[in-house]
Amino acid sequence: MAFTVKTEAEKIFTNIMGDGAVRLAADSGSKTNFHDIFVTLDKSEGVKRQRAGSQLLFLTSLYSNASSATVRGQILTRIHRILINYKAFINPAKPSEEGPENPILALGAYAALALAKDANMASYTQADSSRPVTQTELRSALTGYVSKSYTTFMGLNSYKNVRLANGNGVTVSTGSLVGTKHAKTGINGVTLGLGAVHFINAAINGAGNAIYSDLSAWFTQMCTRLRESYGNSRGNNGLTELCVNIGAGRAGDNGTGSEIDQIRGYFPSSGYNSFVIWGLNLAARAYRIAELGDTTKIPQFKNAVALSSHVCQQTAAEIMNYYNTQIINDGCSYEIGLPNFKAGSPDATKPVTSVPTSGYALAAYQHFASVNIPTPGQIKTSNENFNTLVEHNGDPASVTAYLYTAAWYGGHTLVTSGKLTSAIANKAGSAALPYNIVSTNTGVKAEAGASRILQGLAGAMNSGITTL
Repeated sequence: MAFTVKTEAEKIFTNIMGDGAVRLAADSGSKTNFHDIFVTLDKSEGVKRQRAGSQLLFLTSLYSNASSATVRGQILTRIHRILINYKAFINPAKPSEEGPENPILALGAYAALALAKDANMASYTQADSSRPVTQTELRSALTGYVSKSYTTFMGLNSYKNVRLANGNGVTVSTGSLVGTKHAKTGINGVTLGLGAVHFINAAINGAGNAIYSDLSAWFTQMCTRLRESYGNSRGNNGLTELCVNIGAGRAGDNGTGSEIDQIRGYFPSSGYNSFVIWGLNLAARAYRIAELGDTTKIPQFKNAVALSSHVCQQTAAEIMNYYNTQIINDGCSYEIGLPNFKAGSPDATKPVTSVPTSGYALAAYQHFASVNIPTPGQIKTSNENFNTLVEHNGDPASVTAYLYTAAWYGGHTLVTSGKLTSAIANKAGSAALPYNIVSTNTGVKAEAGASRILQGLAGAMNSGITTL
């Protein structure tokens, strides 16, 4: 099963982001307010900024693919409305350390700036002429974002560890996950965050600066760490597959205060690893900008498509190989899985203060206890989060749709073969084209899955992919 990207994207825009129709009961009554990004009282909330950024990326990529001037005008109006509401958060006073919300909103704002530049629009005025958003404002906010976020990341262990011997990685020594490798920190946030910084810095500030040089070297090292210290490689059908465990630190692994409630650690996550793929692709696009001589020219993403020969693209492809095999073998992916397709499931332990007896929870407990015996409070927090995973993996259509984000990589069989779309359709029990998922799926992760679909459609249109 496959679909035409621009046709499906315009269908989503026209029918779901237009006035008057309800997507989910949890939304606020109007598809104009898709994902509750406008009426929420706290627009600084991370998930709202992430959703707003995803919509900006989707809208800016759809603009040149739209079927008519009328649709293009409507797209510009929505872009302006989002910018009015979220421009103050592009360069936050205190950027979150490792969440995806800041990078994704900044990437969306960059896409809006690049579109305005190419369209010779000094300002967005379509939604409200009394509240213009200028190119100058966007450029200033993004320049501040690059500097502030780079400085923030430099102080984090997730950045520093890559530079240490063996990436300061861990090999599991006991229990059912013995022999598997992982980082001591989460790596999805730092990879996506620094990928965004690297790309935007190259596009606006140029390649002849310290940030560009440092991040070029850092990403090369990160690729080595992913292969040798943070991931688990194997050969299958002539391909190198790379299962990347997110990593979050056992109690004490990552300094004082690091506890075992970082449940997503040690296990591969379709959503988080898609962010790793996206971050690696952004780093490769930053190099491509320099190679094309387009630094400081603010090119649109579609004009800076990464080459498959770049080390970051090669590493991203290996992660995609892993998920391609998982789709073939299991017919779905997982918000949280087990390394190398090991058998197991979340252990919904009750009472939540009990030591887990099976599944992911037991594997994590065994690993944590190899260093420090968890406290009853840590066990309770861990089990409560594992119980939540039972619910999340019970919405396979949505959590498999997370993999659409990987379309930013470009033409990999994971996204171009149609098998991913077919897998989602089978789990949804319907013809689950993106429009169907975004408009009708009511699973517990439906909104997250819908947002990832928008990211994926944007990635496809910015990578020359016409069908998914």
